[in-house]
Amino acid sequence: MKPLIQKLKTVQQFPYILAGILLFVSCSLSFANEPVKPAEQAYLEGIEYSKSALWGDAIDKFSETIRLDAKHSLAHANLGVALSQLGNHKAALIAFEKALVLGYDHPIFRYNRGSSFAKLNLLEDAEREYLKALEMNPRMVLAEYELGIVYVLLNKNHKALEQVKKLYNRNHKLSQKLFEKTPIDYKIMSVDDGGTLNGRVVMFGETPRIRAFHLINSPNVEFCIRISDGKGHRLLKDFKVSKTGGLKDTVVALKKVKKGKPFDPAMQVFHIDRCHSDKYVIGIKSGDDILVENTDPITHEVATYESAGKYVNQLSNKTVLPKSTQVRNAYVRHDVDEFLIKCNLHPFLQTHAFLVDNPYYAITDEEGNFSIADIPPGTYEVVAWHPYIDNLTATVTIEAKQQATVDFEYHSKNVRRKLYNDDIKGYRFNTVYDSGENFYGGKRNDDPVEILQVFTDLDERYESESGPGMIRNVPTD
Repeated sequence: MKPLIQKLKTVQQFPYILAGILLFVSCSLSFANEPVKPAEQAYLEGIEYSKSALWGDAIDKFSETIRLDAKHSLAHANLGVALSQLGNHKAALIAFEKALVLGYDHPIFRYNRGSSFAKLNLLEDAEREYLKALEMNPRMVLAEYELGIVYVLLNKNHKALEQVKKLYNRNHKLSQKLFEKTPIDYKIMSVDDGGTLNGRVVMFGETPRIRAFHLINSPNVEFCIRISDGKGHRLLKDFKVSKTGGLKDTVVALKKVKKGKPFDPAMQVFHIDRCHSDKYVIGIKSGDDILVENTDPITHEVATYESAGKYVNQLSNKTVLPKSTQVRNAYVRHDVDEFLIKCNLHPFLQTHAFLVDNPYYAITDEEGNFSIADIPPGTYEVVAWHPYIDNLTATVTIEAKQQATVDFEYHSKNVRRKLYNDDIKGYRFNTVYDSGENFYGGKRNDDPVEILQVFTDLDERYESESGPGMIRNVPTD
């Protein structure tokens, strides 16, 4: 007998070997108290070879079993497994069929048959077998995945995406792998007669307050103070409104554009500098990678989240060492439209992303202006998205080589942000700044404040119910 311990090389081997183990158990129990017959002895040896992935030897033993007992259904089934592992799928299917005729059936057996049909490009037969396997055992995630691959090969992408949805909560890696193999519903083409969409996003009413984060609640106070109000607070403007009411950092995107220019090939970057991200919002496609670039001399704990309404799910949480980079992925659930990347140690370090299904989107500038070019002629839905206020939508018709205009008007009374970081006067948070010594004694050595943030109620109020108003003494960040 050859050695039995051998590391499995691929995940695809798992179901085949598991089938062999199950068959071995069923037989060993039956013959525990009886002399082992020659056919059964050969079969058991074939199982041991299979467990060690010695498929050629296993084939010999299963074939010997069948010569001694032509009605040994388990030997036929496992012969098919061994033959398929060596790529002889036609012979494997013959063996599988004989096992089925002899009365053997099992969800893993059906999965094995489906895999051999798929290898021979008999896709409809593979689909039937995978569906049968799932009917017998709905928890077979590999069958769900392979069925999705068959649908991709059959150009049934909508069915493949249904498999992606089924796998998402059961096996995230397989779901993402299948998603990446499924063509997106967007065709790249040259746009010679494209039009342009211009517009502006404004906000009426009082400008929502800045969020104030107490640096004493986060590590690395001495470093993070480099961007602060000089009194131990980091200020985060979720709503940046100009003197004329223009709302910065709003994503404006066309929905359900089926063909047009390619996506930007450049990877999105979450750039960290002084515990600050240079981008408050971005647009991103599900499955895209994000480069996390930490230029700080301190460690960050960067997490990513997906959300849809009240549904929020953390996707990743990993330490980012000082002066280092790493890659995160923005693969999200099918109904998610918001993605967040932030530091859990320094919560004011964050970037919000809107999920897009095509490259036709833009982010508003300081005055709330945006422009989207090279749009194929047609009528589209346009959405304006900001992380903390309800979406606005409009319908626009793009004519060949013409400019169209659409404006969006938010009102601050519709803001849905919970302002839990707002207290800049509480003495309990500021005591550390009353002393020139650090907690352990000795002189406190804070880094110099390089960007002084200013916050007063008057400066951050914007008062006009009838239209965009003027802001007095707008501070610069």
